[in-house]
Amino acid sequence: MRRFRYYIAGLVLSLLYIVAAELIWLPAPIKLAASGMLWIDMINWLLYALAIIPLLWLVGGCRGIVERVNRSGGFAHVAAIRFERLLAVVQYGIAVLGVSAIFCIAIFPQRLMLSLPLTGGMLMIVCIEMVWSELLVRRSMTGPRGRWPKTFIWMLISALVAAFVLVYPTNYIVTYPGLTMNMNRYAHVEGGAAGGSISGVLVFDRPAVPVDWLYSLVLPEYTFERKPENEPSLSESYTLVSTMKADANSVAAAIAEGKAGIGDGVTTTGVRIIGMTKDAVAQGVLVPGDLIVSLNGKAVANVAELTSFMSDPAFVVPGGSVQVGVRRGTLAEKLTLEVKTAAAAATEQLPVRAVFGISVQNELKLDAPRPVSYFSYIAHIGGPSHGAMLTLALLDQLTPGGVTHGLHVAGTGTIEPDGSVGLVGGVPQKAYAVSRTDADVFFVPEELAPEAKSAAPELLVVPVRTIDDILLWLQTNGKS
Repeated sequence: MRRFRYYIAGLVLSLLYIVAAELIWLPAPIKLAASGMLWIDMINWLLYALAIIPLLWLVGGCRGIVERVNRSGGFAHVAAIRFERLLAVVQYGIAVLGVSAIFCIAIFPQRLMLSLPLTGGMLMIVCIEMVWSELLVRRSMTGPRGRWPKTFIWMLISALVAAFVLVYPTNYIVTYPGLTMNMNRYAHVEGGAAGGSISGVLVFDRPAVPVDWLYSLVLPEYTFERKPENEPSLSESYTLVSTMKADANSVAAAIAEGKAGIGDGVTTTGVRIIGMTKDAVAQGVLVPGDLIVSLNGKAVANVAELTSFMSDPAFVVPGGSVQVGVRRGTLAEKLTLEVKTAAAAATEQLPVRAVFGISVQNELKLDAPRPVSYFSYIAHIGGPSHGAMLTLALLDQLTPGGVTHGLHVAGTGTIEPDGSVGLVGGVPQKAYAVSRTDADVFFVPEELAPEAKSAAPELLVVPVRTIDDILLWLQTNGKS
């Protein structure tokens, strides 16, 4: 059974591929001198190597079909053999799945959600084919009660144990170092030109498998947390982080272009009602989804203005009523509604004030006249933690001479609509990943600086609150 060689080679290669995927961060920060291509860029090309696995199994399945046809005298005779009918179907299944998997990897290399299930299904069918073929061979040689060869049994046991150790999900989440990526390669704004070196940094977190505890014994910055009970499914998590990445990209583009004098940046156009208490005095008049744009004829652009007006007894009497201008649904015209208020008790921060009993958020308008194109990385699924460095990179492209002043800059942190740098997770792992590069400085949200310094004592860690803090530090401490 020469086809078994292809099956076993594919099985061994698949196990090695899993190990390589789990340790994909180790070769970083390798970089090609000629092109400056980072390890994260090379991963996209290495993904095509995944096609070798279904190709080996496809060759094995096709050899099995040919051997069976030649031995049996034709396809019709093959289908008529009682004991081999299922085996023939399985071999045809291997061929069909193999072609499908190779096609998906070749045409849609970044759509792992398509190729991995096909490859996994193919693996199960290959195992069935091997077991069934071995059973038929043993029966033909020694009769129905013939013993299975020990070598084959130990091979199956070893494969199952290896698969358990490498892929069985536990009730823990593991977080470990990720990769750095060139933000000026990741994103390019129309009409811009990169002036400096700016690195974002990724961190990996996923369901822990048994081998992760072995990795943690020999590799730094592996941490484990018990999985939350309400942990979303893999597909839900993928959708969520992809949405968060898209939102972060939009905010970063608007802020960068606004600071460069292109467009209005991020502005607020009112206050959106997102919730309401059960006993709210505004119940039945205001509804979730309404956009508050004025109070007593005065424009309301954001939550701060709404809070200021509602806290002024001379403007809105607590327990009285107020004329509220709202835009509702698809209505083009503004509605003016008379809404009663309740009196909220004074606190250390606020005096007695009028309240509606609603939850609100700013309605944002993002103005980014110049489109931004993004390079899709296999290892960068999503998330908003690159927001601050993306903003810096886009501003670098729109500023003559750039904004880095000759420094290799790295950093992490979300970008908020007001330009503040928000908190992110995995800072120790990110700091360690950056410390392996030639970065001159690592910007982090102020509250997380101690974590970064502890993980990478030799790295220059600079705490920041806003994107303006980053720009000022670079201007003050740059080489040029």
